[in-house]
Amino acid sequence: MSTATIPSRVDLLREASLTICGRREGKTKACNSCLRKADAAVRLTRTAEQNHDLAPHLADIICGSAGHPCGTCWDKAITLLLELRG
Repeated sequence: MSTATIPSRVDLLREASLTICGRREGKTKACNSCLRKADAAVRLTRTAEQNHDLAPHLADIICGSAGHPCGTCWDKAITLLLELRG
């Protein structure tokens, strides 16, 4: 019987920050700005009741656009949402 492990908050933040910062081969660490954004994004996904309302909020957090995120940040928000909420 295998047991599924629940990722720690540190692991979640590391993975989320890399998604937000932009994953690429050889990149192992996100910038401080993206790490802060990841913290906000992880907290939001953990406390939100409805998944359908999260994408615009995550895109705003990532883009810092005050309601008008760019396409790249929308893509990152959807990817992040899938990673965090499955």
